[in-house]
Amino acid sequence: MSKFDPAEIPLSGINLVEASAGTGKTYAISSLYVRLLVETRLAVKEILVVTFTNAATDELNRRIRKRIKEALDAFSANGSSDPFLEKLNQNTEDKETAKRCLLNAIRGFDEAAIFTIHGFCLRMLSDYAFESCSLFDTDLIEDNTKFMQEIVNDFWRNHAYSASPNFIHYVSSKLKFLTLSSIVRHCMGNPFLVVKEAEEKNIHN
Repeated sequence: MSKFDPAEIPLSGINLVEASAGTGKTYAISSLYVRLLVETRLAVKEILVVTFTNAATDELNRRIRKRIKEALDAFSANGSSDPFLEKLNQNTEDKETAKRCLLNAIRGFDEAAIFTIHGFCLRMLSDYAFESCSLFDTDLIEDNTKFMQEIVNDFWRNHAYSASPNFIHYVSSKLKFLTLSSIVRHCMGNPFLVVKEAEEKNIHN
């Protein structure tokens, strides 16, 4: 396993990075973002950054914007005390173009594509509503516990209220609401699951 270096890692292909908390993941992401701006001359709206939580998204927005500003200052001063920015400055031949790309990135940073995973999915469903056959006002629910409980309650009302007392006693002792909710969660996690009615077996004496 090689040590991760944001200044040397290839910008193309797929790279898997293993890192625990507090090891500088945000620093690495913001540094790679700057390299993409300088070396590939992509616009901020052409670089996608996806993370898990809203708090992480806000932090990445702040840190990436700050990193772009630091890179612009490094190119303007032709040097930096930051090892990554110093190496980037030395490896970049056309510094004027690099400064122009970084300045444009700061000016257009409101277009930066930095999302949570569910936020990105919602954006794609909205932008490509016709292709995905989804509604324009589609909303993603992060916690569907309330809706699953409604499914369990509806099932209980439809099938249990009119049943015999013996059946209700049996089901109440064997199949709790929590168990029903667990079954619903399992089914929702398997969209191709098929429920088949059990076949009757003939018993011959």
